Amino acid sequence: MTAFQILVKAAGLRTLWLGIASVIGGTAAAAAHGKIDPCPAFVCLLFAVLAQCASNVMHRYFDAIHGYGDNEEDNIVFAEDIHRPVAEILKEGIKIFSILTATAGLALLSMTGWWTLIVAALLLLIVAISNVGPHPLSRSIFYPVATFLIFGPIAVVSTELAQSQHTTSVVVNWWDLRPSLTMSAIMGLMAVNCHVLFGVFHRRKNAVSSRTTFFGRYGMKAATVLLIVNTVIYVIVGILIPMEIGIDDNNLFLILSLFSMILSLISIYYARKPGYCVRAWRLSLANMVSFAVFALIIFCIIGYSGSYIDSSATLFK
Repeated sequence: MTAFQILVKAAGLRTLWLGIASVIGGTAAAAAHGKIDPCPAFVCLLFAVLAQCASNVMHRYFDAIHGYGDNEEDNIVFAEDIHRPVAEILKEGIKIFSILTATAGLALLSMTGWWTLIVAALLLLIVAISNVGPHPLSRSIFYPVATFLIFGPIAVVSTELAQSQHTTSVVVNWWDLRPSLTMSAIMGLMAVNCHVLFGVFHRRKNAVSSRTTFFGRYGMKAATVLLIVNTVIYVIVGILIPMEIGIDDNNLFLILSLFSMILSLISIYYARKPGYCVRAWRLSLANMVSFAVFALIIFCIIGYSGSYIDSSATLFK
C-alpha cells in the first residue's frame, strides 16, 4: 500500500455519505422557504466532506500513536513507496485536509457571517474530544451523541442558514429555523442508526481493538431497541413536517416517512442476521441519503408558500 492509498483509506470515503446527506437535508430545509442557493450549498458540501476526511485521518493518527489496533486490522501499517512511519504520513494527511477544510471554511465565512466562527469552534471542540487523548469519545458508548450533533443540528442548520442569509434582515429567526430543526432531528437520528449499525458491522474489529460501542456494551437486543426507537421518532417528525412549517404537501412526506421506516426496519432485520451486517449498514446509509434527496425534491415541487414575516421571533440582530 502506497502513502497515497493509506491517506485515501484513512479518510474513510465510504462514510462521507453521512455528511453529504446532512448537507442535502439542510438544503431541503432552505428550499422549504424558497431560499435555496447553489453556491453556499456547494461550499457547505465541500466543507462537510473535507472536515469529515480530516477527522477520520485524525482518528487513524491517534490509533497509530496509541496502538489501538484499528490500523492493523485495516492494513494501514506500511507505505511501500516511502520509508516513513505510518503516524508521520497520517500527520501530514491531517495537515493537508485541515488546510483544505479551512480554505472551504473561509469561503463559507465570506458568504455568511460571524456565526460560522461559532460553528467552526464547536466542530473543532467535538472533533478534539472525539479523537484526541488516550480515552477519546470515539471509543466510548457516548460517541453517538457527537454523531447526532455533527450530522444533525450542526450540519443541517448551518447549511440552511448559509443559504438564507441573502434574503433576511436578521441573522437568525424562528421562521428560518423551523424546517432546519425538523430536518436536523431526522438526519441526526438516522446518522445515529448508521453509527450503531456500523458498530454491529465491525463487531470483531472493535472487540480486537478494545473499542467500547453501544452494541459492544449492551448487545444486540439493546441496539435493536435503540434503532427502532430512533426510527419511530424520526418517522413521526417526518410525517409532521408539513404541519410544522405550514405547507400542503398532499401527503408526500407521509409516504416518504413510511418508506424510510420500511427501509430502516429491513436494515435492522439484516443486522440481526449473521453475514448481513454490511448490507444493513449500507442500506441505512442509502436510507438517509434518499430521505434527504426526496425531501429536497418535495420542497422544490411544492414551492415557496410566501408566508415569511421578516421581523418575527428575532433571535439575533
